[in-house]
Amino acid sequence: MKCCLPIVLVGVVLVMSASGCGQNHQLKGQVTYQDGTPVTVGMVNFESGTSLSRGRIQPDGSYTVGTLGNKDGIPKGTYKVYITGAEVPRETGQNQTSRVDTMGNPIQTMVGFRQLVDRKYMTAGNTPITCEVPAEKNRFNVVVEPPVY
Repeated sequence: MKCCLPIVLVGVVLVMSASGCGQNHQLKGQVTYQDGTPVTVGMVNFESGTSLSRGRIQPDGSYTVGTLGNKDGIPKGTYKVYITGAEVPRETGQNQTSRVDTMGNPIQTMVGFRQLVDRKYMTAGNTPITCEVPAEKNRFNVVVEPPVY
């Protein structure tokens, strides 16, 4: 029976390959605001009921999707698309005074962060954006609104 095990495993792999099980599709795109300005940081996430794939947003707004590894593609399906980590440190005024502890040592204060996209694009439950994979020409551009302060 031990001699048949490798043959059985090879057969299972071939059947899975032929049926398309596990096949990922390349997907690239760009995350921009409505005026075409790129979102420069964060992650674009593609979530279905059974899969989560993501791509890091580059400074020019471009991304490439990965599922198990970096840029290995995404399985066929319908996905909710949302953005995480799209935030930058808040700008601070130069006249800000430093706080000190009881011993006179400076206290590191959190500057805080400013969101780059509207809140509705930050979770799978709220996002209005969906994507059908495979996408036309393996591209899916994401257009978002900036946050309202």
